[in-house]
Amino acid sequence: MERASLNAEGTLYEAVARGNKDTYFFKDDNSALNPFEQRYGPSAPVIHELRRIPPINGADFGRSSEFTFDVAGDVFTKPTILIDLPSWIPPEFVDQATRIRDLSGNSYGYTNGIAYFLFKKIQLYQDKVLLYEYSGDVLFASRTNRGSLNHAYMENDLAGFHDGSVDSIAAAAVPGRLRLEIPFVSPEFPSIAMRSQSFKLRLELRRLEEIVESSTGLPALPWTQTLTSTDIFTPLSRIAIGQPTLQLETRHIYTDGETQVALRSATLEMPFQRLYENTFTYSGADYSALIKSPTGVSACSRRLDGVHPAGRLLWFFRSQNDLRAGRRYAFTDPSGQEYYTRQSLIIAGRDREPLNGPLLWNLITNHAKEGRDPGPGLSEMNWNLGVATEQPEGSVNFGTADRPTFYTELAPTAPDLVSGQPSIECTAIIDSWALYMIEKDRGMLKYGN
Repeated sequence: MERASLNAEGTLYEAVARGNKDTYFFKDDNSALNPFEQRYGPSAPVIHELRRIPPINGADFGRSSEFTFDVAGDVFTKPTILIDLPSWIPPEFVDQATRIRDLSGNSYGYTNGIAYFLFKKIQLYQDKVLLYEYSGDVLFASRTNRGSLNHAYMENDLAGFHDGSVDSIAAAAVPGRLRLEIPFVSPEFPSIAMRSQSFKLRLELRRLEEIVESSTGLPALPWTQTLTSTDIFTPLSRIAIGQPTLQLETRHIYTDGETQVALRSATLEMPFQRLYENTFTYSGADYSALIKSPTGVSACSRRLDGVHPAGRLLWFFRSQNDLRAGRRYAFTDPSGQEYYTRQSLIIAGRDREPLNGPLLWNLITNHAKEGRDPGPGLSEMNWNLGVATEQPEGSVNFGTADRPTFYTELAPTAPDLVSGQPSIECTAIIDSWALYMIEKDRGMLKYGN
């Protein structure tokens, strides 16, 4: 075929099409296909609105802040917390943040993933009914192996994650605006169907001393140090650092009248993710067998608390040394080893999941059942049928489970710097499903236990 003939409209399609081309492209009925069609079909008109809501009370470290959702639009989606954190670096040195060190060459910054770890507690209320409650730590763990890698890079960057180097920790002293999307009952919630009820978000922030880390891995109070960059200077005092600024960003969609009537007249049922957080500590007597002999087995059992059908059980360990140092993201010991050797789940006195090590619970399960590998430290038992979806699948019903017990065989680890004995904390997350129903202009939990 000559080059000139390819300039004619549709000739490239003709060159690669198979079969009766005239019948395929040109046909005198509604099933005709034309790659150059320019007609448009009818669609419902929608208008999107973005709102930013200030808190009812001013945000501050170590205190609670509350937001009331605006009653607007017909469909509500993607509530997001916008976070602006104050710094201990004087304004005239902010542009030098990556080079700022103390006189010993150590750097200081907000902890890795500060947008998550800033929040000790996240609560969503409908009127006075608590729909869910968990910490930012649990929210991070529940998301870290879900979604695509491309989405993870963007999400982690907006949440203040960095590579842990001396320079990146220094840069985290001035993290810029951070964004943390808060899960709601539904990704697209039909607020038009329940105008008479209100929603409130309550956030409890951690103290500033709990969320700052140092490149030394030890507890950090940079406002008590003498810092240097191009010049030696004194950081702002703890009182002068100020408070964080929080805003609730909400998106509202306005639809046509027909869609509004349909949403208000229908009975809507929406399954939604509900996380149950269990926190255990292991220290002293729990490690006695390992302290007596390196070949001993320190076995511990803890009762799990949770209701509703659960698709998976996640858990991670952190040492008290790392928690005191603001390293809330450190799910392995300093050498990169797991804090346990084997783990099982016992229900009604029998193994629901047999005794296995991190090879299965961390590596194989995440590769087989999740969208991405979260790396060492985050383990899970997953009863979903495959890669995570936004609907209930295979599950264990913790609402009726008889004495669900978490059985752990601990691994040797470094002693606590305060007590002199190993001391770690385990967070186990029951990732379950609850059911929310909207009927006759009112929303409710269809079952509560």
